[in-house]
Amino acid sequence: MKTECSIVKDLLPLYMEDMVSRETAQYVSDHLKECPECRAELAELKGGTGLAAIEGKSTLDTNSAKPFQKMMRRMNRQFHMLAYSLIIFFIFLGFAWTAGENLMYNSLIMPIVGVFGYYVFKWKAVYKVPVLLLLIDLAVFAFQLVEIGFADTIGWTFIYSIFVLVGVAIAFLFHYAIKKEDQK
Repeated sequence: MKTECSIVKDLLPLYMEDMVSRETAQYVSDHLKECPECRAELAELKGGTGLAAIEGKSTLDTNSAKPFQKMMRRMNRQFHMLAYSLIIFFIFLGFAWTAGENLMYNSLIMPIVGVFGYYVFKWKAVYKVPVLLLLIDLAVFAFQLVEIGFADTIGWTFIYSIFVLVGVAIAFLFHYAIKKEDQK
């Protein structure tokens, strides 16, 4: 009978959650009718005291989550800094290619800037990233890093802003789709 009790006690958490086969459930049920010790164990588990007593701590321990939350905040800051850096890098790269043969790559680069902008700024990316784009493009013009006139700089900034807004819209739609999928 001791071996049977040991097996039944091991199966009780699964039995409680109805995660055992029909035959196993019948075996545990028959055993519980005969064994008061296993019935007491089941009552402890249903009361929530069984696992806490085994682990020697309360069932709700919020202090153990604090180091994890701190690490996640630090990682989130690092991802944001990486995204900021990539936004600035891609804007410089895109504007540097404006005066060269690689101009058409900007139709791919600027939407990527918009996606990173949405990750960093959410909907504020609609105006923050184009302003950042304008500031960087004017700096590139001011320091004569690219042989292009002021009117062309403003024109290309406007065109690139449209591509950035396409990237923001793509990122929003992707984010919205994932959110809807999670709600199902």
